[in-house]
Amino acid sequence: MKKDELKELLQKYQNGALSKEEERKVEELLENFDAYNEFLHENLYEEGMEEADLAKMMKKAQQKFFFRNTLLVLSFILVIVPLLTMVTVIYYGWGRDHNKGNEFIRTIRTASEMMVPNVYVDYDTVDDEIKPFTMSITTDKYKMFDGQRSYIGKDTYKLFLDDVFAKESNYRPIGYSSHHMGINFIHPKAKYYLPDERTKIQSFPGDWPLEIYISLDQSYSLKEINEKFKGYNITWLALDTGVEKQMKDDLDFMQTPVIGFPYKKVHVDSVFNRSFTDYEEVVKGLELLTKNEKWATQLTEYKNLKMAERLKWVKKNKELKVYGIAITGTAKDVLSLEKMKEVHVIRLGQIYWP
Repeated sequence: MKKDELKELLQKYQNGALSKEEERKVEELLENFDAYNEFLHENLYEEGMEEADLAKMMKKAQQKFFFRNTLLVLSFILVIVPLLTMVTVIYYGWGRDHNKGNEFIRTIRTASEMMVPNVYVDYDTVDDEIKPFTMSITTDKYKMFDGQRSYIGKDTYKLFLDDVFAKESNYRPIGYSSHHMGINFIHPKAKYYLPDERTKIQSFPGDWPLEIYISLDQSYSLKEINEKFKGYNITWLALDTGVEKQMKDDLDFMQTPVIGFPYKKVHVDSVFNRSFTDYEEVVKGLELLTKNEKWATQLTEYKNLKMAERLKWVKKNKELKVYGIAITGTAKDVLSLEKMKEVHVIRLGQIYWP
């Protein structure tokens, strides 16, 4: 405590302006001063020590006192930080493959691939960092274009115990904001108007590589999709889960995401490899997002995923139904799509500048 602060505290004590608890602490402090002064008088003044020597000795004692307390604080930090880190490692790592840390990474992976068209996590470069009570996961994201990976950037998600408290991105222009979201697909039975952008797409040179989102005139099976869009480079499929036809205004789309799945196998050499074009695998993904819906919600901009309702609908219908597809190709590809009766609305996705 500084000298001025002590003087002010003693003045308040004298004026009776302190609480009972504060008065008790001041009286304890004064008792300590009395004991210290008594020691000085008994051991120093009786020996005839000069005033200057006494001041010098008291200053030295204060320095030793400060140094000792500093060492105690540093020792505490050096012991407690590693201990808390070890406890946090156990918290996130207990349970082998099904521990909380791995479960969180799986949720990041599944949320990315089932809620964002044609965006994948590079599982082999996932990086984690554990500090007391927190865990950070950094992931490299990419898109598939013409059968090749196209790097997007990094996303970092930070957990405080069981809650996502921060999301950072080096490629999203305004981070994880609801203003970043675009409406890419519309269910054929939804009472919502989604503008068509095929004219805008046709304004590009014919050989320019683009990503295109297509809303279909009805929901189709995977077999029908394979037949009708054979030859096109499909990357992602928008899944009918019974919720989409209820979407009627902008707020619905800001609250609830489109759910879908990658069209083909990815990460052939990865231990995390799986094929989403399998009913059971899609159900597993929905089950994971339902189980960890709090995480899945915190990982995205959306506030109402409706995962339990969607999972129940898909299980009841026992078949994957698709109402939208994402394809990569060129502006020229749009011309052939225009002739297909199955194509309802076309939206422009990412532009791959040549």
